[in-house]
Amino acid sequence: MTDAESRQPAPRPSVGVLFKCCNVYSRIYANHNQSAYAGHCPRCAARIEVPISKSGGSNSRFLSGS
Repeated sequence: MTDAESRQPAPRPSVGVLFKCCNVYSRIYANHNQSAYAGHCPRCAARIEVPISKSGGSNSRFLSGS
């Protein structure tokens, strides 16, 4: 492993979302303070935010929303 490979940042946490508004799939990523997954529909720009729970929550990595 080279020095450049060892300095690569860790991948950002994400969840997959099916945006019902346009029937399109995309990933949304954790915000900078790790309090929610946030993103928008790639077609109509509808915003979505999913809070990250410190206790409990869901094991699902795929959600649907509108």
